[in-house]
Amino acid sequence: MLREMGVGHVACASRATDARRLLESRSFDVVLCDYHFDHAAMSGQDLLDDLRRAQLLPYSTVFVMVTGEASYTRVAEAAEAALDSYLLKPHTATALEQRLLQARHRKKVLGEIFAAIEAGEFAAAAQLCRARFEQRGEYWLYAARIGAELLLREGDHAAARTLYEAVQDTRALPWAKLGIPRVELESGQTHRACRTLESLISEQPSYADAYDVMGRAQLERGEAEAALDTYRNASRLTPGSVTRLQKQGMLAFYAGQRAEAIDSLERAVRVGISSKMFDCESLVLLALLQFDQRDHRAFMRTHANLALAVERRPDSARLRRFLRTADVFKALLQR
Repeated sequence: MLREMGVGHVACASRATDARRLLESRSFDVVLCDYHFDHAAMSGQDLLDDLRRAQLLPYSTVFVMVTGEASYTRVAEAAEAALDSYLLKPHTATALEQRLLQARHRKKVLGEIFAAIEAGEFAAAAQLCRARFEQRGEYWLYAARIGAELLLREGDHAAARTLYEAVQDTRALPWAKLGIPRVELESGQTHRACRTLESLISEQPSYADAYDVMGRAQLERGEAEAALDTYRNASRLTPGSVTRLQKQGMLAFYAGQRAEAIDSLERAVRVGISSKMFDCESLVLLALLQFDQRDHRAFMRTHANLALAVERRPDSARLRRFLRTADVFKALLQR
């Protein structure tokens, strides 16, 4: 269908891990992503969320989710992820073309904002977003979301909160509600952020992003056990998320929950070892756990993964330290 529309280059991926590898290494104008990947814990929504959180998907890329599910939950998820479009199966070539043209039009209208972001001019991009929001220009709500994120990144907490509150007053959107405790957390109001998050999670128990912010707030308050429980919930909601599995595994490790730590960290390795989002600290913790269990075969797999990471990034002092630590465990195992 895409080739018949005149798209010259089309890359295909049948697995979520392959799709993520492609999207992390190359830039695409358009991404058509199925919601379900066969025999995979990760969904298309999980893939998009991970890429967005790690800022690995350019704003200029059109992302269209294709699914056979028309339930309210799925449509709400799509809106929360700031998808460019949501296409239901079965669909015609005409329907696909219309969706792509509409999405490309939005990118063109907001092109000045995206150009400023690409150039690293975040303050200028935020001002453009605020101007569009205040004037209620075309796609003002989408611009408000981008602008609030940029203001938060730039440390302008008051302006970001004003924007989130204005959107919330206009439309009670969960992402705008979540923006307020994020601002509170960034400005040191941890207890207030937790109260706001508790209210949001009770209203939207399937909103995984809220658990991320809650976990961070609980850690800042020194509530490690509560944070671990929060990340357990986040991982249950998104079993294919590399970052959430790693956070759960690391917290379980430091809480002494060794079986849970091994399970979470091994799952993180399976779904994300080749991802830019993967933190090799997980491998060090996993190596220590496998060493304690005298699991030679599993330990050697983990050691090989660390060695490969150093081979790919030989200039990283952090990775070399990780590998030297694993070398000590290896020498002890081999007596």
